Amino acid sequence: MDPSEDQNITQIKHHLLRSRGVDLSGYSASFVGRAIRKRLGRSGAGDMLRYVKLLSRSEQETNALLAALSINVTEFFRDKGAFEAFSSKVVRPLLTSKIQVGYSILRVWSAGCASGQEAYTIAICLSEELKQQECQSRPIVSVWGTDISVAAIKKAKEGIYSREEVKGIPERYLKRYFVRQGDSYQVSEELQKIVRFAQDNLLERPKLSCFDAIVCRNVLIYFSRPTHDSVILNLYKALRMDGYLMLGRTEALMGTIRSKFDVIDHENRILRKKE
Repeated sequence: MDPSEDQNITQIKHHLLRSRGVDLSGYSASFVGRAIRKRLGRSGAGDMLRYVKLLSRSEQETNALLAALSINVTEFFRDKGAFEAFSSKVVRPLLTSKIQVGYSILRVWSAGCASGQEAYTIAICLSEELKQQECQSRPIVSVWGTDISVAAIKKAKEGIYSREEVKGIPERYLKRYFVRQGDSYQVSEELQKIVRFAQDNLLERPKLSCFDAIVCRNVLIYFSRPTHDSVILNLYKALRMDGYLMLGRTEALMGTIRSKFDVIDHENRILRKKE
């Protein structure tokens, strides 16, 4: 990397830390550089120095850069087999144990949820499994979706998706959990009552804890090794004992952090917290 470009990128990191409290020191340099150059090309600033000046005076461009840094490649039921495993090996045993001991709430965190598709997919999995439980007192289910991108969270809260964006949803779920509005689909009130969204940075200490399960798929690959371990430790702390962690299929735990989890499903990267 050109020394002057490296210096400008450092200035941009400082700007995001000062203005938004977003610390990019744990992200890989190549990932951050690609995201910045992508926004530089689209902003019309012309060169890196002008782009630094643009960021200092433009809230809109700062938001756009944060969106570019967000891992927002997502879709409903991304990797269908993984969510089938999530339903059978995470949701089902959790609901059964909750009913047996009389716990009233089941809480799941969709960490790095982008524009909400994953969080709503989790809510559908929970709702479908709840319908299979034959009991009078069913647990309340709750999903917390977070992402670093303000724009992504705004879209997630609106819960409106195009025909292309909902193509991965089985037809029976599309009819049951969405309301068609012309060429778009609005998430049903049933799902909206289950899911809550908030802007959050995985590099910081989690705002909530005692989750029964955390889904963090295809996010860790963008972090440097030390930050990878730090994020996993934060997720570990946010889980209740025996809580489940689900990663992406290309992701794996490394080093001493592996000893903190039992492997439930190696193929689908489903782990369970242990002491």
